Amino acid sequence: MNKKLIIALSSFTLLGGMAIGAGAAPILEKITANLNWGINYNISGKAWSPVDQNGKKLAAITYNNTTYLPVRSVGEALGVAVDYNGSSQTLTLGEKSDTTPITSEKIVTDYSSYVTKDKQFTVQQEKDYISGVIMKQINSADKEFNIHTEGKYQKLEVSVFPVDVKTDISVRILDGDVLLKEIIFGSSDKIQTASFDIGAAKKLTIEADTLKVTGTDSSIFLTGDLK
Repeated sequence: MNKKLIIALSSFTLLGGMAIGAGAAPILEKITANLNWGINYNISGKAWSPVDQNGKKLAAITYNNTTYLPVRSVGEALGVAVDYNGSSQTLTLGEKSDTTPITSEKIVTDYSSYVTKDKQFTVQQEKDYISGVIMKQINSADKEFNIHTEGKYQKLEVSVFPVDVKTDISVRILDGDVLLKEIIFGSSDKIQTASFDIGAAKKLTIEADTLKVTGTDSSIFLTGDLK
């Protein structure tokens, strides 16, 4: 989703079943409403039910002849990122206007990868990318690490640089079993970049392996921003 929608809450909506508000009126205003369990949902022709983060079924709320849906659950079902800033009481749907480095989120690496701020790697083509992930010992077997994005982001902008590249490398970004993007990094490349929709993924897996069996390992530096 390329469009971004930012809602500065002046009345109220539903975020995971919680009412929130802002503006001149009281932040929380008591109302009398009804949980509406009678609504049936279809998304892309398939039956669907809203649930919270623990998998518990949620109901819509009917108030003054208007029906309010749990926005986080609906956003996840439609592949739209949902994020809420409690201090400013701002709900953001879709792509953000600001970027967040991938290393600001939880990254889980294995023995073949590690997060670094070493300028030996972060400074590329006279630009300091501040931080990123080294993927080493890349060969014909998959090497990977995970970024826990928690459904807060709509877009990933990624850059790949050589550290020690012996042969062409396939770098794949996946949401579960779904391939979002493949970047082929050639042995003579100095940089490869890509910008693409991640559809409110909760966890991204970055895999890398060589396209040929060479008997030697390669290494790359990967960095990027989430929006």
